[in-house]
Amino acid sequence: MLSRLLSQVLLTLVHLVVNILVAVQNVYSRIRNKKCTLHQDEVTKSDIKVILENVPRVTKKLKHLVILTDTDHHSLSDLSRMVIWSLVAGISYVSFYDLTGRLKENEEKLFLEVERNKKGVPGCIKWYNKPDLNGYTNGMQAHTVYINIFTSEDGRPTIAQCIRRIAEDKVVCSRESSEYTAQELDSALMLMYPSIPDPDLVLYTGPRCCTHGLLPWQIRLTEFIQLSVNHSVNINNYVGALYRYNKCDQRFGK
Repeated sequence: MLSRLLSQVLLTLVHLVVNILVAVQNVYSRIRNKKCTLHQDEVTKSDIKVILENVPRVTKKLKHLVILTDTDHHSLSDLSRMVIWSLVAGISYVSFYDLTGRLKENEEKLFLEVERNKKGVPGCIKWYNKPDLNGYTNGMQAHTVYINIFTSEDGRPTIAQCIRRIAEDKVVCSRESSEYTAQELDSALMLMYPSIPDPDLVLYTGPRCCTHGLLPWQIRLTEFIQLSVNHSVNINNYVGALYRYNKCDQRFGK
């Protein structure tokens, strides 16, 4: 009886200590991010310098970056700066997962904000839904970053729509039998989705980590890293997230 009571007391103390440590960490993060955020609304030479100095130290290749985007907290300036930072960092695909649905409605404004920030930065920015608005390279061959905007409607509803079209024989794809195989379904889905690799890294802000409907088989090897607790976006927490991704060890079930 005494040992049981003692274990309960110890467990309560452990929970209390953990809660205190988490609270202290959150307060520290808020203060640090507040100091780092200088009401910046455009990419500066200092941003470019920070990335060029730190990215060579990130040895783990990052090809596809997904940003969980909440327009209630993230401004178009925040998002456009992350596009430019990713362009300089050599990331090939940047996808915004639109949690509110309002970013997709304002894609044109985001494009203009990105172009405003891109001036003087070499590279090409291509938008999947805007093939006629594909950035520029300043006459030189440089890195290209492809931009996509997704919502929850691009998840299970799109798959359901694809299966419905398959049932109605509206999807043209090779068939080996009367039953669809996983490979044939994957080929059919590729007709409805852009040809991009699975995400390597998902960045999110706020205290809670959630997939928000991202398809499970597309994020089975994806790392989720918190950018900030208070939804702030700055060059320091962006580069810090790249360093944390670089330290991740994917053991593939070993």
